[in-house]
Amino acid sequence: MPEKIKVFALGGLDENGKNITIVEINEDIYVIDAGIKYPDKRVPGVDCIIPDFSYLKENASRVKAYIISHAHNDQMGALPYLYRRIPAPIYCSKLTASLIKSKTLSYGLKPIDYDFHIVTGGSEIINGREFIFITMTHSIPGTFAVAIDTSEGYIVYSSDFIIDFGANIENRMDFTMLSSLPLKKQVLLLLAESCDSDKPGHTSPNHRLTKHISRLFTESKGRTFIAVYSQNLFNLREILDLAVKTNKKIIFLTDDAKRIFGEDIEHTDFDLPYANRTTLNEINRIREQDLLVIIDGEGEDVFNNLIKLAQGGYSNITFNENDTFILACPSVPGTETAAIDAVDAIYKTGANVLSLTRKDIYSMHAREEDIKMLLTILKPKYYLPIKGDYRQLLANANIALNLNMGYNHTNIFVLDNGVPLNIENGKARPDYANIIKNGDIMVDGIGVGNVVDSVIEERIKMANDGVIILGAVVSSKEKKIITSQDVQMRGFVFLKDSENIVKTINSLFEDSLHTYISNYYGDNQQELLDKIADRIFRYVRKETKKQPIVIPNIIDIDA
Repeated sequence: MPEKIKVFALGGLDENGKNITIVEINEDIYVIDAGIKYPDKRVPGVDCIIPDFSYLKENASRVKAYIISHAHNDQMGALPYLYRRIPAPIYCSKLTASLIKSKTLSYGLKPIDYDFHIVTGGSEIINGREFIFITMTHSIPGTFAVAIDTSEGYIVYSSDFIIDFGANIENRMDFTMLSSLPLKKQVLLLLAESCDSDKPGHTSPNHRLTKHISRLFTESKGRTFIAVYSQNLFNLREILDLAVKTNKKIIFLTDDAKRIFGEDIEHTDFDLPYANRTTLNEINRIREQDLLVIIDGEGEDVFNNLIKLAQGGYSNITFNENDTFILACPSVPGTETAAIDAVDAIYKTGANVLSLTRKDIYSMHAREEDIKMLLTILKPKYYLPIKGDYRQLLANANIALNLNMGYNHTNIFVLDNGVPLNIENGKARPDYANIIKNGDIMVDGIGVGNVVDSVIEERIKMANDGVIILGAVVSSKEKKIITSQDVQMRGFVFLKDSENIVKTINSLFEDSLHTYISNYYGDNQQELLDKIADRIFRYVRKETKKQPIVIPNIIDIDA
């Protein structure tokens, strides 16, 4: 009997990050990835953004499994928040499982007893259905595509990938398993990433770091400092291979790489010799040209770590003209400002600097020719570009259109988050009439969803126009002001140049207190505060054209 299939995204379409794809087969729900998005300057104070999980909460009993394709934040970073509300078996690699547990602790959340099912590639039976996990080449080991068996054919989710025949064996795309899929059964639907689909050619070999830095490792007269994203284990492994080859002592300045290549070394299939390891305490006992310092971090953290280092945050590290800095961490969306500040700080150290851009080292995402090869191998009946801004989704769709394989507007779908693609009796149609709730949930500290638009608006106002805080002590019983009022301003005006404005604000505040105190009974305090704030705000806006936050604070000694 034909199965009823629905596929949609709750994040990741027309945006960079927050990837989560839902596959419904009859009444069963399978969640593929659950990632975060890095905030930009438009949402100050927010740690990360996760998808709106309302639909999954409403249908929690139907969620049968999580499939986490690999251990990058945009794919797995939201799982600690989702899983505690909707637990279900998690299928992923050993490294991915380890980093999910680590991510949970780094968020400050209580440890979770995850139901991990470790996959190494090949067929798994999940909820009575076959899932085929296929090793893909990406910047972190343990990356899998997944093919879900249905009565209508395979639904294939590509994950992030590139075509690289020279990749290490544990990180090499399994072409044999991938190409066997269409021989067994029709590929009904392919969902493939779009991050670099608007770029021509293959990604390989331009994703490799070694050719840019090997000369510096051998010729540098002083210490070598190198910055890299902690979740790019492909580039990290290149760095460590070079360090071993050139007999350098390695210091992990921060904890992420230290953990992955230390305690969790078994997850990476890479043995860093003990002779090449050292600690920060030993830095001044090692010959300078024999020393490599690795600075890593996730997202903006790597740039914050660089700024701390450059500005003297480590007392036993001072810089000289023989030192070499290699910045192998081109900015990603949401980190541009921090990246500029970090590069500037590094140049101020006086060290030699090599700052690599995405023109030098490509990100390990599929480009045009990589996507063409995947489409040619799988020959899907329907094609759904995922993961990327709209221009990238469109570029991905055009790759299929230009292949002369019979693709057109009836079998390629460029959709928005929440738009279901319904497949019945082998025919796929988008359902624009029943869009599923989706959106952004902001995470601020341990608060999830507490930061609403009004809070963000207030933060932006304070950042742009400052804050005025008004204080006074009153007696509701005696109907009088007990102490003189106090006015404090931060980020609003420079007091020396604005004496008249300050005096007027004081005068207006005092007048407002006298005007409203006769009608003040304690239980109407908020009304009084609102009136005072409004009067001061209107004056300030008229005089300065600024719109600061005005916060009156009245203490009632009789309350």
